[in-house]
Amino acid sequence: MSGPSRHAGGGASLGEQTLLICCLIGAAQMTWGTIVPALPLYPERFGATALVLGPIIAAFGVGRVLANIPAGLLLRWWKPRPYLWVVSLLLVVVTGLTGLAPDAGSLIAARVLAGVLGGAAITIGFAILVGGAPPERRGRVMATVTAVQMSAGAIGSFLGGLVLTWFPLEVVFLVAGVPLALVLAWDALRPAAHYWLPRAHRGHARNSSPASSPRRWSSLSRPRDPARPPAPGIRAAPGLTAVIIALALSSFATFFARFGGEQGLVPLSGYATGGLTPFTLGLALAAATLLSLAALPVVGSLIDRGHRLTILVPGVLASAAALLLFPVADGPWLFALAIVLYGLATSVAGIVPTVLMSEAVPARQSGLVVGITRTAGDLGAVAGPLVALAVYDSSGLWPAILVIVVLLLAANLSLARLLVGRRG
Repeated sequence: MSGPSRHAGGGASLGEQTLLICCLIGAAQMTWGTIVPALPLYPERFGATALVLGPIIAAFGVGRVLANIPAGLLLRWWKPRPYLWVVSLLLVVVTGLTGLAPDAGSLIAARVLAGVLGGAAITIGFAILVGGAPPERRGRVMATVTAVQMSAGAIGSFLGGLVLTWFPLEVVFLVAGVPLALVLAWDALRPAAHYWLPRAHRGHARNSSPASSPRRWSSLSRPRDPARPPAPGIRAAPGLTAVIIALALSSFATFFARFGGEQGLVPLSGYATGGLTPFTLGLALAAATLLSLAALPVVGSLIDRGHRLTILVPGVLASAAALLLFPVADGPWLFALAIVLYGLATSVAGIVPTVLMSEAVPARQSGLVVGITRTAGDLGAVAGPLVALAVYDSSGLWPAILVIVVLLLAANLSLARLLVGRRG
């Protein structure tokens, strides 16, 4: 990271503090990633059809929709550290208690509450990171948080599958909150002091010394002299509203695919026809994580050098192609390969929207804008499992997968067009 190697507010380096915030986001993600292998087993436990799995998965998204924008707005008045700590501790407790639900109604209610807390934790964490990331390293910071978040979800799935191999369903929910508790202990011992500062103080500290990070205006937010034409090959930047709309559409499609496909159709069809077990499903997700971790630092550096469109478009196309492999996957090896390809492609493509957001949004508005875009995503998280699993229950896997693929391609078209407009 730019600037001094150690922040005056604590003993941890700025790089370690950035990693800590990324891990807080990732550990919150693990609270629901760990239970992914367990949820498809509940319809049988409750004596219901696969259709009930849709509301069980969607309930978490409903909670996040309710929480995202209020959680972001409250950052204007509440101190970020105690705010995130309280939300995170409650998330650990509620997640552990969810496994004790005696029926589908209780499970859905617990999932809504967990969604409220999980959505708030992720929104707060991202808003803090977006507001405090050094401008000249945004691509690498966002690559780091994407790698940590996606890998945490996948590692959580592996952990959940491992626990299910030897223990009852209830134990998975208890284990799911342990990583978040451990990261909170890390912050207690070595606080992320730079990110816990008020935004005004943080900006002053970063810009007070010429040797620290130079002040840079992003092409989406800096004022421009009307008499001065844009640099050759660069068109005038689109307005903030256009950026938010494009990000919201992309976020909706991404979460629709993640909750309807990755957490709904993939485990369900993997158990039913793909020959997978909870353990091998988690193993495939972990393999996708390892490849993503290897690729994302390189991808982040490419984005910092301006290669945004050339990262986004292939990543989205590869995600769609991987989804189309699931209905034709014959046996566990091919099914696992499709999971690995899908996980890698979505991790790579997912960096570009977060970088674009960090460039376009002033720090004071980051909580609100993160809340808006995550709300759009969580509407997708609600719609995805309801629509995809209803189509699966009535028409089979192919039509359900095609619904996700078409939406994923169409929604990211607006983001790609926005990037084309910026390049000229």
